[in-house]
Amino acid sequence: MGEISEKITQKNNNSCSQFPVLTNSAEYGIVYQKDFFDKNIAINTDNYYVVHTEDFVYNPRISKQAPYGPIRVNHLKTGVMSPLYYIFKIKDDFNIGFFEFLFIGNKWHKFMYQNGDSGARSDRYAIKDKVFNKLPIYIPQKIEEQKLIFEINHKINSLLYLQQRKLELISALEKGLGQIIKQQNNKYGITFSLNNFLEIPPQIQARIKNKNQLLTVKLNLQGLARGVQRDTLSLGSTKYFIRHTGELIFGKQNIFNGSIALITKEFDGLATSNDVPSLKISNINPQFLFYLLKNPDFWKHTELIATGTGSKRVHIHDLLKLHIKIIPDAKYQAKIVSLSRNFEKIVLNQQIIVKECEKTKQFLLQNLFI
Repeated sequence: MGEISEKITQKNNNSCSQFPVLTNSAEYGIVYQKDFFDKNIAINTDNYYVVHTEDFVYNPRISKQAPYGPIRVNHLKTGVMSPLYYIFKIKDDFNIGFFEFLFIGNKWHKFMYQNGDSGARSDRYAIKDKVFNKLPIYIPQKIEEQKLIFEINHKINSLLYLQQRKLELISALEKGLGQIIKQQNNKYGITFSLNNFLEIPPQIQARIKNKNQLLTVKLNLQGLARGVQRDTLSLGSTKYFIRHTGELIFGKQNIFNGSIALITKEFDGLATSNDVPSLKISNINPQFLFYLLKNPDFWKHTELIATGTGSKRVHIHDLLKLHIKIIPDAKYQAKIVSLSRNFEKIVLNQQIIVKECEKTKQFLLQNLFI
């Protein structure tokens, strides 16, 4: 590192220069401190270092995203930074972009692990300047190859940003559709109690031999899963009952945390205890009813009817007494279900695309640098 870079030691000895204060974020890179914290944290910046465009900054503050602290390049205009940061400039003989992506990757982490320590403060990584300058950097001799590596990483980075932005816009459209449907429902819907559409089905006790016969309802509308997470679960001490496709299922203790789902064919015949009951749906399009019930305005509201000390529960009979506005037209319900399913598919497909771009980015960072 010491052979290809120079440490920046220029101090901001005149606060009247009014250079903006910068900060180095592991997630967002180098940003204006005022934008990042909604205000300037620094009061006196006389001893801060001056950071120019294309200078690199090492922030020793560690995080999950940057276990040895982030090293980022400054794409902003000239600013000042805390003397806690190590600021350096790559010499003109090399391609700046090559180093930008090298430091986004983790090839340099092993050296930091072997030659530094967490220091007295657990939130900062301690490494001396002279040791940091011994960091080995493997660089293609030809600057054309350095530029090519930069361009490849830059293009996948740009593609990832565009796909993430596309996902944000699609999700916003989906949310907007939900708001429109909610408004229509409130305006034209008729008030019903849930017992018009939900009833307790016959309870058939299951013979459970292993945990894969059990069903879990995840929190935050994350759907269903086979089996249970608890290793200490005793199968013989609890009664379990068979649940079927098309039934609404919820966790008594966690419905107000989004533990609610519609049982699909994949989970037909699995069992839960009476703490996770299911209800038969009738007189309404099941998917439409679930579309309304999975709205946070509904399931978060159920905490108001939870009873008990310690772990509060929402009991079935109290749930069935709740009122909800519904447009009873079957064709309307079918259209809403179709629209919501199409949006869910589009969002899911875009999420897959974003994940594939992220995987490609990580692959390039791992394999284009030695």
